[in-house]
Amino acid sequence: MGRVKHIAYVVSDLEASARFYEDVLGFRRYGDERKPGNYPGWAVDLTDGELNLTLLRPNPDVPRLPWAYGTAGPNHIGVEVDDVTRVLARLEARGIAVYGKDPHTPPRFCKFRDPDGVEVDVATPDRGWPIP
Repeated sequence: MGRVKHIAYVVSDLEASARFYEDVLGFRRYGDERKPGNYPGWAVDLTDGELNLTLLRPNPDVPRLPWAYGTAGPNHIGVEVDDVTRVLARLEARGIAVYGKDPHTPPRFCKFRDPDGVEVDVATPDRGWPIP
């Protein structure tokens, strides 16, 4: 059986998005900004220790087609964390709106949008996504 080990998606600002995923969700950068071999732009690579996330920013001269706006890329991503309260504090410090927070104390789940508007679900292991 295959396992997903790498996801890449397009962002508008590599450094701002990389810092967001590092500072808010604890991802670790594992390389400098780089020029991918077959992608017309630049990339930054992050990891959570199991899954690698590559952020891509196309060169400004690359045409963006109307069908790609709002429909390409992930609908949302789910990130498992040990402490949702810590993530909520980091989001609040950045003025990022949170929604879908569960009523538990401490909270076990919430939703928000990353710098490019991609929805992020955050959950503790007991509330998250078990692998069947």
